[in-house]
Amino acid sequence: VTQDVDFATGYFNSTFAQENLNLTKEAMQIHGEKPEFTTEYATPLIFQFRILLKRQFINYWRGPSYNVARGMVSILVAAIFGSCFGQDRPEAVQLYSRVLSRVGLFFLDTFFLGIIYFSAALGQMSKERESFYRESAARMYSPLPYSISFGLSETPYLLSFSFIHTGILFAIVDLYPGAERYFFYYAYFALYVSFTTFLAQALVVIMPDQGSAQTLGTSFLQVTSIVSGFSITPGNISSAWIFLYWLSPIHYALEGIIVTQFHGAEQIVKDFFPPMTVGRLMSSHDPDSHFDGDFNWSHRFQNIIILFIFCTVFRIATLYGLTFINYTSR
Repeated sequence: VTQDVDFATGYFNSTFAQENLNLTKEAMQIHGEKPEFTTEYATPLIFQFRILLKRQFINYWRGPSYNVARGMVSILVAAIFGSCFGQDRPEAVQLYSRVLSRVGLFFLDTFFLGIIYFSAALGQMSKERESFYRESAARMYSPLPYSISFGLSETPYLLSFSFIHTGILFAIVDLYPGAERYFFYYAYFALYVSFTTFLAQALVVIMPDQGSAQTLGTSFLQVTSIVSGFSITPGNISSAWIFLYWLSPIHYALEGIIVTQFHGAEQIVKDFFPPMTVGRLMSSHDPDSHFDGDFNWSHRFQNIIILFIFCTVFRIATLYGLTFINYTSR
């Protein structure tokens, strides 16, 4: 027998439904004092930082595809670029074209690895952003220890890969000898690839998706490389665009590398007028020098500080993005 019965209405009008409703209301009542929490998170920031930093180091170690790829590219690029410039001994660089070829090596090597590190960091940070959104919604961790752990977990790899890369290149090319020259080269290179890595992390958390971050970041790096002093010397940059010269991170890395590598070189550049030493041509205040006197030895420590400031600014930008920007959609 088929009956047309509305079970929902029948339950709603039953005593059983009324009993359930009364039990629910009773369970919703607060018995005793209302609980109050003095902090937003269950654990203090220092404890969150320790847990997150440990987790990040473990993730980097147990998921080697990201770092193995960067390490292999660093070695490969050093070997390729080094083999291209390994024939001339530094004492034999007495022609203007050979001096410029070494400047080109410094620029291409630093800029190329910077782009590689930037692109690699985009994918890695995109995965970490998804984890942050889940754990932030659950009020597990604050953005501050998250941001700090992202930076610190990168640091050992950035420093070690930079050391390996610059060591191979310095040995093969046989640049002007001296520990001071090498460590200056290492410092500038490490700071620049650190900057590009931190730039990628900041853009991933600020922009809505990885594609937007990649487009904006590569555009900035490429445009600022044009006015870095390599393609166009500082004296020939239009006054309308000179501000980009001062905002170009690779300008400070390139200037630092060039002046510290060529400073004190006494070989005479025979086909440059007026004739001058390599050191004077590439690292002096002389307005007749290649860089119009704008690249000079006295800026070597200043450039390190400015590159460090660039890194710090984008660490702060990462913290800002994690704290105030959220692209979670439901």
